[in-house]
Amino acid sequence: MPKLLIAATAALTLRSFLLPHARRMREEGWTVDGAARGILEDEACKGAFDSRFEVEWVRDPRDALSLARSYRRIRQIVRAGRYDIVHVHTPVAAAVTRFALKNFGAAERPKAIYTAHGFHFFSGAPLKNWLLFYPVEKYLSRFTELLITINAEDYVRARGFAAKRVEYLPGVGVDVARFRDCREAADRSALGVPEGAYMLLSAGELNANKNHAEVLRALARIGDREIHYVIAGDGPLRAELRSRAAELGVGAQLHLAGYRHDMPELYRSADCFVLPSKREGLPVALMEAAASGLPLICSRIRGSVDVAAKYPDCRLYESGDTDALAALLRVRPKRGENGTHSLPEEIFGLRAATETSARLYKELLGS
Repeated sequence: MPKLLIAATAALTLRSFLLPHARRMREEGWTVDGAARGILEDEACKGAFDSRFEVEWVRDPRDALSLARSYRRIRQIVRAGRYDIVHVHTPVAAAVTRFALKNFGAAERPKAIYTAHGFHFFSGAPLKNWLLFYPVEKYLSRFTELLITINAEDYVRARGFAAKRVEYLPGVGVDVARFRDCREAADRSALGVPEGAYMLLSAGELNANKNHAEVLRALARIGDREIHYVIAGDGPLRAELRSRAAELGVGAQLHLAGYRHDMPELYRSADCFVLPSKREGLPVALMEAAASGLPLICSRIRGSVDVAAKYPDCRLYESGDTDALAALLRVRPKRGENGTHSLPEEIFGLRAATETSARLYKELLGS
């Protein structure tokens, strides 16, 4: 039976998005191995792969010594494993692995698939992103049998590359029923949200790209003390966000909930989901919120517009336009006031995604 290696920079990517795809192919009799940093210690990955390989990937493309070590390691893994397909995710792992594969002889070289979870070069991206990432990806596409993009903008751009085949697959799949059918709400009082308040929710790492500070600025302009903002996630800007909220006079309205294992219940407790990101590939949190039936407010960026096109209860604003965001928040959109909606399962659902992945794998091998 065929052998498949799924590689990503960190085990977190495998655990969060790719384990259902690995299980699906193992159910069909394939051998499926995983390679990532931290995979040997990751409990969720232990039962999902036939074999697991530690690779000390780094995210910084300037760390030449670490890149050389990971190059040698992935080359060793692929050569020993004699895989039919190597499927890579995340930019650094994808680049290093394809550099390694291009030097294999024709008889031993597996077919390479790269799923781009949002190119770093996109409309409005900094010039340095275009100078660094665009030429690398265009070159490596020559050694890519299948390039998968997860949003419409990237798909159009990827069709100009040299990959033998380019496909548009809208994400890795969301378990729509898990969020749509949840009826138990998280305890608002445990989050610090007062009874009767209007609860905004965001989910994601507390970093500059997620742009949570824009919501704080909008809340300050509204001046409505009854609107409270809960962020599920953690990250390097935790203290800075608290400080900024205090400076803006909305410190009592901000609630940093940390990493959560009860996201369906958290979505159920919220009144509205807001995603102010500067850049996304195809935002999973936005799809989960849509699956739960929440009204959405998000910046008009790549990926988010793909979800908005298929979900009627979504309001878009231009990223950086705090006044426009404030105007949308001031309306206080409510769940169900524009009808009952959920994320289209046949487009974004987990089953649709795993079935499409399985079909693409088989087509690539001509089976």
